[in-house]
Amino acid sequence: MKTLDAEKAELKVEYCIPAWQRDMQISMTCARYSARVQPAKQPRTEPIALVCFGPSLNKTWEEIKKFKYVMSCSGSHKFLREHGITPTWHVELDPRPHKIQLIGDDISPETEFLMASCIHPKVFDHLEKHNAKINIWHTYSGENKATLPLVYPRGDWVLTGGANVGLRAMVMCRFLGFTNLHIFGMDGSFPAEGNLKHASFHPNICKDHITAEYEGKQYATTTAFLECARMTFHEVEQLPDVNFTFYGEGLVQDMAKKKIVNRKDKVGIAFHTSATISELYRKQSIEMHKKIPTYGTVAALRHTDKVLAIYKAIECNSLLDYGCGKGMLAKNLDFPIWEYDPAIPGKDACPRPADLVVCIDTLEHIEPEYLDRVLEDIYRCTKKIAFFAIGTKKAQKDLPDGRNTHLIIENKEWWKERISKYFIFHENGIFDTPGCNEFTCVVAPKVDAPSKRNAGVVLDDKDCLCVVR
Repeated sequence: MKTLDAEKAELKVEYCIPAWQRDMQISMTCARYSARVQPAKQPRTEPIALVCFGPSLNKTWEEIKKFKYVMSCSGSHKFLREHGITPTWHVELDPRPHKIQLIGDDISPETEFLMASCIHPKVFDHLEKHNAKINIWHTYSGENKATLPLVYPRGDWVLTGGANVGLRAMVMCRFLGFTNLHIFGMDGSFPAEGNLKHASFHPNICKDHITAEYEGKQYATTTAFLECARMTFHEVEQLPDVNFTFYGEGLVQDMAKKKIVNRKDKVGIAFHTSATISELYRKQSIEMHKKIPTYGTVAALRHTDKVLAIYKAIECNSLLDYGCGKGMLAKNLDFPIWEYDPAIPGKDACPRPADLVVCIDTLEHIEPEYLDRVLEDIYRCTKKIAFFAIGTKKAQKDLPDGRNTHLIIENKEWWKERISKYFIFHENGIFDTPGCNEFTCVVAPKVDAPSKRNAGVVLDDKDCLCVVR
């Protein structure tokens, strides 16, 4: 058998289920549960035992008894329960149903199950059968700004991390505030003799078996194990204020003796998918649409011809009505369009990008503290051109709480300044409609807009959980 360099060998590792299935399972989980794991407000110095399922756990498990806080993952939950230890938390990530066998039937009411939203529904059925406490979190999987809100609900926390549950659990420990991690069973290798690649039985027997060399010593491992062993120390770098202690013998433990050296000063480990409307205001808007037949209809009719002319002029293949209300624009066009409005059931799903985005009689209705996030979301959705029509005077209607329905009342120059953070105005693309207190314009996305500059995942510090050394 060929021996690979543990640090330099090229590896090919694939995700265990297709992306579309993962996204479907996320959607089902979010509809099923409302509880979400929330970040700690302050760091915690108490030690926590993070228990993985590597073979070395058989030699070190008794030391776990001295810890007040214990976090298990994968098969270590069943292992610990069989050895008389109750985890405080159990973290799960794998989206396949075989995890039921690794969790087992001995589920304590004292254990809180922190389950990734991509988990298979059969695993949730199993936990509910045993009345387990369940809390949901999301795993960041490389989505960009355009696709991120299409996968995860707005306002939820999404956690970064590596390719297996142990690496994600390291981030989860810090998300919950812990900065003193004691890690058991994170081996990245297994004894060369025998068939045991975990601390005990695993239903998915991996036939992959390679030999890796590190610092002159050879280790029996698998391609996936080796890749995760390498990732371990990238994740350590991402947790600069955390102290790590590794227990047992294995590839990861030996690598840790040399690799935990340089640490960054500040790193974001989790982030919010930004909300664009408060829940209170969304409910009020739904009520307005139900009570007033003409609410959200007139302005769209006034601009239908202009929208159609823009659509034809730039040769669009798709059109999104952002803030569509009762859908009057779509009803007056002879081709199908996409519609989005958080106050219209059935049209409240996060919108996909389109060539032309139309936003009529919408921005003036946005809560002021959410305006930048809405503009950033429209920027995300705009492939070519956006058309805005914005009221600049008070509306004739009030919300149930007495506020005017135009929550932002500003003049044309004010709106030009706010929009210009994300868009450039087309030449001759600013229109003044006589007798109509409205600012209309045609714009294109800026290359250097704030959303483009932060093209990874983070909007700003208030949306990001950063750890600082």
